[in-house]
Order: sequence, then structure tokens, then C-alpha cells
Amino acid sequence: MRFLIRMIPKEPDRSIFLSEAKSIARSIGASIKHPRWTSRGALEVDVFAPSPEDFQLFMAVVEPLAATEFARSLDEVPPFKPKDDVLKEAIGYFDSERFWECHETLEPLWRSAKGEERSLLQAIILVCAALVHEQRGERDVALGIYRRALPQLAWGEKTYHGIDVPRVRKNVEVSLAKGELPPFAI
Repeated sequence: MRFLIRMIPKEPDRSIFLSEAKSIARSIGASIKHPRWTSRGALEVDVFAPSPEDFQLFMAVVEPLAATEFARSLDEVPPFKPKDDVLKEAIGYFDSERFWECHETLEPLWRSAKGEERSLLQAIILVCAALVHEQRGERDVALGIYRRALPQLAWGEKTYHGIDVPRVRKNVEVSLAKGELPPFAI
């Protein structure tokens, strides 16, 4: 089973905490994959556990080492939501530096979109993907993805369902010019 969690470690050394969390996971037959660090020092990881009970055991053992911001199963199919609700949820994920979840939330909308809307959604998904790579410490990959997203960040109006498209474009342009990818709100 696959779970997504975000924790704020009490241990200031990221590598020590991640090593400890991986060791705890291995001790119960689970594994931690795809570590991503937020700008606020929170660690977001995928935990693969044999069962929900094993995942709960992992959470109980890691609890003294980190505060949990959220934990959820990725095996559960999300319920249907109207487009505006999906986009509102995606904006919330993005603004909370939950870029992987934002990407996953937008993907079904992108698949069914057409024309300029499809291109814009793909660009936003690429921005999310770039920021996930930045969280993983893969800046060169992230900048390359930003370069792919930039030409598609065009929209005839200022906003797309609450997303400030010019702000997104400007942040991508500035990041490419400076070679840095700070998080920003959309």
C-alpha cells in the first residue's frame, strides 16, 4: 500500500532524520521513497507499507521524531468533484508547497482539456513537476522543466479559475534568470 505523509522533523540535520525514518520503515517491512523537502523544512515522502496497520505502526514509531502535517493513502480513488472544486484544491496544494499532489490533482483536467486550456494546464503541471524536483535537490532538472513550461504559460485573461497566470509566468521567468526556484503562491 502507498501512503503520502509530510512531517516536520525535530532533528535539524535532514540527512540524519531521513536515514532514521528509512530505518524505522525497513524495520517493519516498509520503505520510504521520493523524499521532498519544503522551504519550511518539512519532509514529504511516499511510504510503501504492507498494510494500513503497518503504516500506523510506522507513524507511531516516528511520532516522537517528527510532527505530522498530514498523512493519507494514495491507494484510495478520490471522489468526483466539479472542475472549480478540483482547481481550488490544486491551488491550495500548490500554495502549501504540496506540488506533487497539485500535479496529480490537475492531471485528469489536463487529459480532458482542449486547445489553449490544455496547454496552460500542462504548463502548470510542469511547474509543479519542476518544484518537486527542486524539493528533491535536483535543481538542474527543475530548471530544464521550467524552460519547457514557459512557452505554454500564456492565457488570454489574467486568471484561470483563480490562478494568476501572469504571476506564475513571471516567477518562472525570474527563476530561470536567477537559476533559483523559490516557492510562490499562484
